[in-house]
Amino acid sequence: MSENTDMVYMEKGEDGVAVVYLNQPKKKNAINATMMDLLTECFHTADEDPEVRAIVLRGSGNCFTSGGDLSQSSPEENTPEHARKTYRKYCRTVTAMRTIAKPIVAMVDGYAVGGGFALMLASDLVCVSETATVIPAFCQIGIAPEMGVVKFLPELVGMQRAKEILFLGDRISGVRLGELGIANRVVPSESLEETTMELARRLAEMPDASIQVAKGMLNSLSDTNLQASLALEQTSSPFCTTTKAYAKTMEKFAR
Repeated sequence: MSENTDMVYMEKGEDGVAVVYLNQPKKKNAINATMMDLLTECFHTADEDPEVRAIVLRGSGNCFTSGGDLSQSSPEENTPEHARKTYRKYCRTVTAMRTIAKPIVAMVDGYAVGGGFALMLASDLVCVSETATVIPAFCQIGIAPEMGVVKFLPELVGMQRAKEILFLGDRISGVRLGELGIANRVVPSESLEETTMELARRLAEMPDASIQVAKGMLNSLSDTNLQASLALEQTSSPFCTTTKAYAKTMEKFAR
């Protein structure tokens, strides 16, 4: 059953698993503020549905997401005030992912760029294809790391490695994601959907109260500074969009 057939929609199966799709295939599922509102709504809808016991987050087609949609803002909207107002929608999505009771499993194939990497890190479990490629393209395009990345990534890979990943923005393969401890499952692309759904169904078959309480305990203890991090991002990210370095990057995309 589909709850939304626009840029984000949800399909609910009879196995207790709801699949939430990022759905802009012509743009490789590039994300924007409207999508974040829809995504947050889908997560809350699934969380409140007693028939849903686990959630899978994926992209339509063979790509998770190419990151932020750089064409979403008009020139007159390119102000720090507008950027901050818009960015709060992204923060709400991350907060929802970490605080809803139902576990979220990210299914990542193709590219996960920028904000797509953040959505992976905010998920409870991650399944990737061997050929998946993460590009932490924040500093590369002249913006601050966003959506809780600076909180989640060092906890997974250590501070020094997190700095290298974020500063340089080098591509990370699906195999490397497993080696770094970011991915729970790394499989061939043709097996990714089956592997992800099998993991989600296992979660759905578990006693729901214990899974939900365990998620709440783990995330509550881990995320004590998450809101502080997101609050800092709401100032630092809009500031970076006013710099000359960012303007030069946007000129390249406008050509």
